Amino acid sequence: MNRAEFLDILRDYLKGSFSEEEIGDILRDYEEYFLDGTIEGKSDIEIIKSLGSPKTIASELIAETKNKEEDNSIRLKINIIKSNFKRQYINLKDRVSEKLTLDIENNDQNKRKIIQLGLSILSLIVFIPRFLIVLFLSVVGIILVSLIGLYVATMPIIMNFISQTHEVMGLYVFMSIAFVGGQILAWQIYIFIISIYKTSVNRYKSWMKTRKLYINASKKKEANNKEENSFKEGEKDDE
Repeated sequence: MNRAEFLDILRDYLKGSFSEEEIGDILRDYEEYFLDGTIEGKSDIEIIKSLGSPKTIASELIAETKNKEEDNSIRLKINIIKSNFKRQYINLKDRVSEKLTLDIENNDQNKRKIIQLGLSILSLIVFIPRFLIVLFLSVVGIILVSLIGLYVATMPIIMNFISQTHEVMGLYVFMSIAFVGGQILAWQIYIFIISIYKTSVNRYKSWMKTRKLYINASKKKEANNKEENSFKEGEKDDE
């Protein structure tokens, strides 16, 4: 088998799995490989032996393409799930916001009291997971700091022991590197979780402030209406 036959057979195996443009790119790569081998003084047979059979090459390329497609498919599914979750979250948030946002135009006092009660209940419900998260983060932070303190405190003792038994020096160095690496990773995750928590809390606070803003505006409007009514009644009495 020579170079031309090798490339023709490879083309046949690639048909149906790749487009003509992709096949052309693949064949050019292998033709370049043949040219490099020829420059080095190799024969076509030697080059083909180093490359392997066209069928094997085609199978590997097709399998690699399928793996990429599967990876892309998995990523697509994950993105769809994330998108659906985000959309459902936004819809739920909008519905809750709509129910707990007072209509200033109607200015229904009873509805305002119901919304105030709903916001109070929601604050109590949210307080429990917030407290548990803060407690969890505090415990984790204490554990991480304690581990660092324990490591630093025991280092002189361990170093003194190692100085007498050099056989375990390599093991200690390896364990120290693993500990430091684990600490760095743990702190990165810890800080990331804290940042997510703070962002969520700030968004919730902003959302609550907006709801209370409508309630205060409703109260202010009600007070203004009462003043106007009192003023009108006073004018009627004067007449």
